[in-house]
Amino acid sequence: MMMLSSLLPRTVVMTGLAAWMTIAVLNNLTDQGTNLANLETMLTMRLLSEDQVLGNGLEWRAWGSGSTASVLYCVIAWQLATAAALWWGAAAHLRALLGNGGTGEAATAASIALSMFAAMWLVFLCGGLWFGYWIKQGPIQGVHFTLLILSVVCMLLVNQPVGAAASAQRDRRDAERNPVTS
Repeated sequence: MMMLSSLLPRTVVMTGLAAWMTIAVLNNLTDQGTNLANLETMLTMRLLSEDQVLGNGLEWRAWGSGSTASVLYCVIAWQLATAAALWWGAAAHLRALLGNGGTGEAATAASIALSMFAAMWLVFLCGGLWFGYWIKQGPIQGVHFTLLILSVVCMLLVNQPVGAAASAQRDRRDAERNPVTS
C-alpha cells in the first residue's frame, strides 16, 4: 500500500507535466506567431525604447529582429527534448507502479526530466531579465516564475523516499529478475 500511495502521485504528476509540455510544443509549432511576437518584443526591447523613462539604460542590450525565429526554434527543440524526458519519467513511474520496473529508474528519469524543465524556466528568467522584460512584460515573467516553482515542488515530490520496506522488497525482486553478470 505504501508503494501505491507514493508512486501514484508521482506517476500522475510526471504524466501531467509530460502532457502539458507536449501541448506547449504543439502550440509553438502550430501558432509560432504568438511567441515570435513576444520574443521579438523582448529581444528588440521595443516596449522599452518606446518609453521615455523606464529601461532606457538597458536598451544597448537589444538584438535585431532577425534572430527571433532562431531563438524560437531553439526553445521548441528544448521543449521537445524536455517533453520526451518527461514521458520517459512518466513511463518509468508507471512501470514501477505496476510492478514492472524499479523505483531507481523512475527517480533517475524524473530527476533528469524535471531538471530539464526547471532549466528551461531559469534560462527564460535570466534571458528575460537581461532584456528587461519584467519592466513591460511582467505577466510573462510571472508565468516563468510559477513554472520554476512548480519544477522545484515536483522535484521535491519525486525525490521523497519511497517506503523503505517496499523499496527494499522491490529492489530485491528487480535484482532477482536481472542478475548482474561479470
